[in-house]
Amino acid sequence: MQAYKANSPEAAAALRALEARRGESNAGALRVADEMIAGVRARGDAYVAEQIARFDGVTIAPGEIRIAPREVSIGKEIAAAIDLAIERVDAFHRPQLPQSYRWNGVTHRVRPLRRVACYAPGGRAVYISTLIMTAVPARIAGVAEIVCITTPAAAERDELHYVCNRLGIPEIYRCGGAAGVAAAALGTESLARVDKIVGPGNSYVNAAKTRLVGEVGIDMTAGPTELIVIADETADAALVQADLDAQAEHGADSAVICIAVGPPLDVRATLNLVADSIDEAVALVDRIAPEHVSIQTRDAESVAARLENCGAIFCGPFSPVAAGDYIAGPNHVLPTGGTARFFSPLGVYDFVKRSNVIALDAEQLAAIALHGERIATFEGLPKHAASIEIRRTACLAASSPR
Repeated sequence: MQAYKANSPEAAAALRALEARRGESNAGALRVADEMIAGVRARGDAYVAEQIARFDGVTIAPGEIRIAPREVSIGKEIAAAIDLAIERVDAFHRPQLPQSYRWNGVTHRVRPLRRVACYAPGGRAVYISTLIMTAVPARIAGVAEIVCITTPAAAERDELHYVCNRLGIPEIYRCGGAAGVAAAALGTESLARVDKIVGPGNSYVNAAKTRLVGEVGIDMTAGPTELIVIADETADAALVQADLDAQAEHGADSAVICIAVGPPLDVRATLNLVADSIDEAVALVDRIAPEHVSIQTRDAESVAARLENCGAIFCGPFSPVAAGDYIAGPNHVLPTGGTARFFSPLGVYDFVKRSNVIALDAEQLAAIALHGERIATFEGLPKHAASIEIRRTACLAASSPR
């Protein structure tokens, strides 16, 4: 695999190509999403059942798409692994719960969303890990109703039913892709609409989520998996390769990049770059803003502290990126496609809504009213000023000696 100097024209061209691919609109996926949304809006479960037969080759009666998790018995080893993952994800996320507060007659109120759909991909694999990553923080936030949206094949697996039962998820809607997203966002005869849809999916899922923003809340739109490894001469090439291979396993469109600081590293990657310094490597990572960064250098945590734009950072030889996918504790629903510049990992804060409650008494209003009137007058809104002034006058009258 050829390695390019990070400051070379070849590297610059490769990075521009990466950024261009990220910005490409998948017109085909958007057309399919529009078709699915229109169909669900018009015909509900009956349309969804047709799409299940069309894409999954499974016949499900419209009234049987939504099911309750069944009681199951699964292997002790996988049960123990699921239980530990839930325990660690719960423990990591619990401190994220935002708090309401009161200040000078006004309150910042934090309350959970009422109903949320957790999308668990079920195409090439059954992503019970994603169900854990999405449902656990929702449960911590206090979301009253959680529904799992997944494919019919995934919904057949006892392990998925086990996770639903462990996390108190009472509904499974057996339709993946854009039709499942549309059903959750719009509601059908059997499925009450949700307030927010979370969890990654394929291009059709992402297209549907994009189209439905405004009718439903979403976490983010997830693109192909991304990993950058920063490796210096102390790095074990076999461990670097293992991380690159693990993330490339998600699909041919995965972007796995190695930035060697010093001598080139002989690894297979989407792109091999050679940086002259840690400073140059950090600048490259912040430009790309990837989903994952693995730092396999001396003093890895100090390098991590300098990074600004990335979803998750893994430090040192004993922090494989795959551990973050399953069992480390932090969330694996992460910003991709350069959106780590402004998006954050999924967390408890994504499952609450905030309101401000203003309950001033006469004294508190009197202390600020005149200043509010002046700003309103400056902005050319005299009735705004008058609505404050009339109360200020009443406050002054009430406080005057008789």
